[in-house]
Amino acid sequence: MNSPVEVTDSVALPRHAGERIVARWDDAEVVLVTADSSDEERALAAAVARRAMQDTPFHEPAYLVTDSGDARVLLCRSRGVATGLTVLRRHPRWAWWSWDDWDAERRPSTGVAPLPAWTVETIWVHPAAQSRGLAHRLLEAASREVDQPITSFAWRRPFTPSGEAFCRRQCPEGFWVPGG
Repeated sequence: MNSPVEVTDSVALPRHAGERIVARWDDAEVVLVTADSSDEERALAAAVARRAMQDTPFHEPAYLVTDSGDARVLLCRSRGVATGLTVLRRHPRWAWWSWDDWDAERRPSTGVAPLPAWTVETIWVHPAAQSRGLAHRLLEAASREVDQPITSFAWRRPFTPSGEAFCRRQCPEGFWVPGG
C-alpha cells in the first residue's frame, strides 16, 4: 500500500480475540467475518458497510448484522480503522456478459446452467486509501479465502463508474452475472 494513509472518518476496527486474519501487507491486515464470527465482529462489519454507503449511490448496506448463511466479509484494517471492505455471497451464476454486449447494452450473451459460485456483492476502499491497489489486494484475499479465481466471480450490478473500471481490469474479457 505504499506509505501509511491517515484516515480520520472511518469505523474503528480494534483487534479482537479469535479474529481471523487472512492477509497482511505493509501497514494493513484483512479480517474475515462470517456467520460464525462474534456478534461484535459482525456488528463492526455492518458498521463498515454503512460507512461504505456514504461513498456510493446505493441505499442499502451490502452487509447487515442480521445476515446469515454463507456471506464472507473481508475488512481491511490500517492503523486501527477500516480502509476497505469486500462482501461475497454464494449465488448461482446464470450468464456470461462480454464487455462488448455490456457496452452495446445487450443482454448477457451466454446463458449457462446455474452453477453456484461466489459473487462480489460490493468492494469499497476508503477515499483516503484509493489508488493504492487495496481493492485488488482485497479481491486477491477473497479469491484465496473461497478458493475461486477472480475471473470466475460473479459481479453484482449496478456498478459505480469506478466499480465498472475495476471489474474491467480484473476480468478483461467480461464478467459472470449472478442469478437470484
